[in-house]
Amino acid sequence: MKQTLLFRLLCCLLLAHGAGAWAQAPLTTSPYTQNFDLLPATGTNEKTTLPTGWDFAEVGTAANTTYTANNGALNSGNTYSYGADGSTDRALGGLLSGSVTPTLGASFTNNTSATITSLTLTYQGETWRVGGTARSDRLDFQYSTSATSLTTTDGWLDVDALDYSNPPSATVIGGGVATPIHTATLTATISNLNIAPNATFWIRWTDFNAAGADDGMAIDDFSLSFNAGTPSPLLSVTPASLAFDRQAINTNSALKSYTITGSSLTADVTATAPAGFALSKSNAPAAVFTSTLTFTPAELATAQTVYVRFTPTTGGATSGAITHTSTGAEAKSVAVSGTGIDPNNNLFSFDVCPSGSTSFDTWTAVSVTGPQTWGCTTFGRAGNDPTNRASAPNGLQINGFASGASVPNEDWLISPAFDLSTFQFPIFSFWSRVAFSGAALRLRVSTNYSGTGSPTAAGVTWTDLNADFPGSGSDVWTLTPDIDLTRFKAPNVYIAFVYTSGPELGAARWTLDDLRLQNANAPAAPVLLLNPASLAFGYQAINASAQQTLTATFRNLTGPVTITSSDPAFQLSKNGTTAFSNSLTYTVEEANFTSTTLTVRFTPTLTARSYTSTLTASTTGASNVTVAVSGNTYAPDNTLDVANWNIEWFGSTAQAPANDDLQQTNVQTILTNLNADVYGLTEVVDTARLGAVVRQLPGSFKYKVAEFGSNAPDNNDPDYASAQKLVFVYRTGVVSNPTFSGLLRCPNNATTCPQYNAWSSGRFPYLMEADITINGQTKRINFVLIHAKANENTSVADAQEAYDRRKVGADALKAELDTRFGSGNVIILGDFNDDLDQTVASGVNTTATSFSAFTTDVANYTALTLPLSQTGQRSTVDFGDVIDHVVVSSELNTFYLPSTAQLRTDLAALIPNYANTTSDHYPVLTRFAFGYVTASSSAQKANAQLDIYPNPATSKVQLRLPAAAGQQVRMQVMSADGRAVAQAAGSLEQVNQRLNQQLSSLSEGVYILRITSPGQTYVKRFVKQ
Repeated sequence: MKQTLLFRLLCCLLLAHGAGAWAQAPLTTSPYTQNFDLLPATGTNEKTTLPTGWDFAEVGTAANTTYTANNGALNSGNTYSYGADGSTDRALGGLLSGSVTPTLGASFTNNTSATITSLTLTYQGETWRVGGTARSDRLDFQYSTSATSLTTTDGWLDVDALDYSNPPSATVIGGGVATPIHTATLTATISNLNIAPNATFWIRWTDFNAAGADDGMAIDDFSLSFNAGTPSPLLSVTPASLAFDRQAINTNSALKSYTITGSSLTADVTATAPAGFALSKSNAPAAVFTSTLTFTPAELATAQTVYVRFTPTTGGATSGAITHTSTGAEAKSVAVSGTGIDPNNNLFSFDVCPSGSTSFDTWTAVSVTGPQTWGCTTFGRAGNDPTNRASAPNGLQINGFASGASVPNEDWLISPAFDLSTFQFPIFSFWSRVAFSGAALRLRVSTNYSGTGSPTAAGVTWTDLNADFPGSGSDVWTLTPDIDLTRFKAPNVYIAFVYTSGPELGAARWTLDDLRLQNANAPAAPVLLLNPASLAFGYQAINASAQQTLTATFRNLTGPVTITSSDPAFQLSKNGTTAFSNSLTYTVEEANFTSTTLTVRFTPTLTARSYTSTLTASTTGASNVTVAVSGNTYAPDNTLDVANWNIEWFGSTAQAPANDDLQQTNVQTILTNLNADVYGLTEVVDTARLGAVVRQLPGSFKYKVAEFGSNAPDNNDPDYASAQKLVFVYRTGVVSNPTFSGLLRCPNNATTCPQYNAWSSGRFPYLMEADITINGQTKRINFVLIHAKANENTSVADAQEAYDRRKVGADALKAELDTRFGSGNVIILGDFNDDLDQTVASGVNTTATSFSAFTTDVANYTALTLPLSQTGQRSTVDFGDVIDHVVVSSELNTFYLPSTAQLRTDLAALIPNYANTTSDHYPVLTRFAFGYVTASSSAQKANAQLDIYPNPATSKVQLRLPAAAGQQVRMQVMSADGRAVAQAAGSLEQVNQRLNQQLSSLSEGVYILRITSPGQTYVKRFVKQ
């Protein structure tokens, strides 16, 4: 029956009552006694009426937190106050039944200053009702020094000597009695204890399940004697920490205080403060503060107040602990912290950054609209990281993106009031970092803000400071130095950062750290900024013009700014309509502390050539700033134009962009304006939508979709429809005889081969082999479209695994291409998910790109888009790197038109809110022209004998061809579009002389030199500058 009841008890655990926290009975002097005579003699009462420290717990379907007065007449399971009707002589007991199992007990706290080593317990066990005959019933005694309630499962120890049992009865006694039916006095000592001061222990009696109906049993006249050792010296301090506000160096802070108490001390107590903090027993104006204080045991018999002063001597955060020591006592400490500020070099590092606060290092967050606000983040700037990508506590951050949308917000982060009236040259600087696309921060200053309330209230004026913030999505810590506030030298100056977000603006994540205000003894250095760092015009017809704009920012100027173009094909204008010239000049008066837009106009005059120029901005006291500008006049009708573009979950109903119809319209617009011959598209989900786009493209196009994708080994897989797929779109007038296949796929479309994991669970490279005809010439080209494994940032291990998987895939692809197309025309294009100058993966064990197999084999492969990375361009909206690339074999590189690789960021301007409605990637365009037939391997060896020096050339070249010495040869020079522009016959020296005579008349561009001797033809490409 006991096992049955135990099972029933466990099943009812969720119905248990009385397992919560309960006040303990304090043990101060021995013995502790309890006779329960204050228990109610009538009615039903809550357990809160029990003596302090005493408790009961009931388990079962009828369990509750009340107990009832009873003389033994009641037969229902419950907890009872037993005694004669109306009598004040009470006992605490219970009656076990099928619906209730009561447990009685108490908890005690050692409130002495010594360790309790033994307990002696005495009580009277009583029987008030006998429910069955010829058997005993029992209360089992247990104790625990680790329990937290009567229902704690583990840690209970039995003491059988304190179990109360009644003798068997010949009759059932259940009509109620005036005195107990049976009593027994139990006593026992529990030794070898170690109950420290302030520690708690529990005792309890559990009701044995006797045969038949149980007996009503109780405890009474309880006594607890304890043996405590010699009291240990004790120290106590409160509070445990003191945090001081920012304090100017070499000045005294306002006082803070704490209290110290002691007991059983045998020696004096010494309080010692760390550097920068001092102590005193008095807060009087003339009180003396020292680094140490001494308290006698007599003083600490009552609580003593200690006053603390913070006097920093250096700027920055300071922390430490005030220690308190006395012989035999456990040392106690009070943590202290504060930030010293140098008024002439005031740094706000946010090292102490309370979560949930609206004030950070005395900067205040004020929300004008929207639910998102400035707050603390542990992803602050790691000052010792040379890459400026690592994070360390703490910084301030805001992100208006929530619940999958850009939420409308306007949030201000406002400085404390600064008195700049005494500054010689007030200079402000800060570090910032931005991820994802969205509006730039604004930096503003006010001399009439009150320091409280709305910064946009009527009458409050703010002036914009033309600070240079990092580019959207760059996600790198960037220093903005030398913001001169001399114009605002006043007693109460406030500086504010203003964040905005919304459906049209997007929602960037901005982080700030290490803000600094300095009183400099010299003016800030002039600042020149031109953005973007490069302009690519692409193709432009001769004698016609195209325009693009630059933003120029000027600060702290001491003289005029001049911006010049190195090539007259690129001219500059302040207003974009008139006065275009090779040089612009801005006076200090018109330009200082402003950002202005200038227009660059490209007007080429020569056909079939590449144009490059450098725009240079210069002013006194500042380093020159340059912008690389390029364009070309290679007519698209005579070139092969190849585009690759990640269209971000195109047509997916489950992923952003949310409006699939709008995305389809926008993709149609971008592809039409790209006007390429071959498109390599990644992240295509809805192929029917893509088909509708292709059919609307000007001209005749076809498309082919890869029959596999991530987690979809073939097009019959249920995940295929929703998977990101690779697609080729091609112009039928240029591309013929195409064949399509997947590279590195597992045999029989399995999912277990190594490359399945390397290529993002089945997103294998997609190959199109096709004949390409341009300008009357046809060549076989192998297009390899890839979408490599993405990066992972959830942990260092995940980041390394993703990098390793991508590198394994790239290495295998390189080996496959070398084997199959060792001398063929190969172009690898698509989303590499890595840059080619160095990896974008953070936390991995290398900085090398995961595609190093290609970038290190410079003899056989050329990364056409690598220069775009090296000039600081980006191929995605949200991150400041190029991860969409084009790599070609050395054979195809022969036909590449120099400097035509272009990130078509300009096309995003055609689409409102491009990043949120179309794609988070920009298209990449590369261009090729066929000037001659690709050489065979034997011809390549012959070609290697022909040397042109220098190359690129300007006015003269030297031809070297030892194999043709003494022979008559024929020379022919062809432009990149296949036109013969020079020819001669004679000895090598004679044709060399003829070439130099004609070289100066050639336009800048790429040319093909062909030397034909008896029995051999030699071909070499050179560039005329």
